[in-house]
Amino acid sequence: MLEIRFDIVQAITIAAIFNGLIFSVLLLRKRENRKANRFLSLLLFSMSYSLAAQLCIDLGVYNYYPRLHWLPAKLVFWMGPAFYFYIKCLTAPNFQVRNVHLWHFAVIIFEYPHSVYHLILGRINPYPRLHNFTEAMSAYALFPLLLYSYFSFRIINNYRKALLDQYSSTELRTLAWLKQLILMGAIILFPILIVFLVDFRIFYDYNMEFFEGTLFQYDFVITLLFILAIYWLSIGGFRQAQIEIDQDLWPAKHKEMPKDYSLIIDTLMEAMQKDKLFLDPELSIRKLTQHTELAERDISAALNQQLKKNFYAFVNEFRVEEVKKRLKDPQHEHLKLLSIAFDAGFNSKATFNRIFKEYTGESPKAYREKVS
Repeated sequence: MLEIRFDIVQAITIAAIFNGLIFSVLLLRKRENRKANRFLSLLLFSMSYSLAAQLCIDLGVYNYYPRLHWLPAKLVFWMGPAFYFYIKCLTAPNFQVRNVHLWHFAVIIFEYPHSVYHLILGRINPYPRLHNFTEAMSAYALFPLLLYSYFSFRIINNYRKALLDQYSSTELRTLAWLKQLILMGAIILFPILIVFLVDFRIFYDYNMEFFEGTLFQYDFVITLLFILAIYWLSIGGFRQAQIEIDQDLWPAKHKEMPKDYSLIIDTLMEAMQKDKLFLDPELSIRKLTQHTELAERDISAALNQQLKKNFYAFVNEFRVEEVKKRLKDPQHEHLKLLSIAFDAGFNSKATFNRIFKEYTGESPKAYREKVS
């Protein structure tokens, strides 16, 4: 009879598995970002399944329930493409998932050799080298995972550049949490790769079982980091707001021929100086288009070519000047810095402090002390 005893790491692992599965269902029911959330749901399910499979190995569950080998050993090979297509759909709402894209997920076949080995031979191990090779298959998923992460990182960088051409406030749209997750993932994967190469030797010596490595006693650290990634994706993905972005303004997709945009610049300056549109914390290039009746593409091209600025820098420069003006005005000396910043169009304390220092070379507090 199977007797299971849990330690603290395994208890945390079980909690993370249930968290990942629950959020994978909740994401499918979320109305925003439906197309993208299907891939994020698949990613969380794959991570939870793989974590559960490893837990079953640690607890010896497969010894008592060999029929579980009909299931894939893990779903690590799905993590890379699921994450990549999540980023793709999130940043490009018009992106169409076609049948050819599904071939990215066909690599699940590499998860089956280990299961097939045990289905045929049971839990005995007459061919250790073959067994160790099939068991190492999931480790080879590290390479496509790193590749998909690299391409996802590039998409996020291009997307962030496009945002600066379309929004004056980007805090809720920058996908910074995903960029941090990729960096964290790279930090996790690098030591795993080193351990696999040096300790487990699964890439060149299949005489040793994966658990015979001298560093295997510290595998709980990798497990905890993996668990952290599940929670990060679950919470961050569920909080991710709907993204609206004009794909035609992506830097890689659109280049204007040089021409004179003086009249457009004059119109934009009037909208800022006279109409003070910058006071709107949610000002976007679309709103500016509606106000000026100029085309979004012309506004973006005029700012980039004539002023050598993106929309984000253009608008926030007026906000900084407005803050400086109010800080010099005795009528505003009783107001807090953050209140003045919000009145000038900023909607984040961190963004205000960073942008103000970029333009003036000193912090808002230091500037106020100097002019008061």
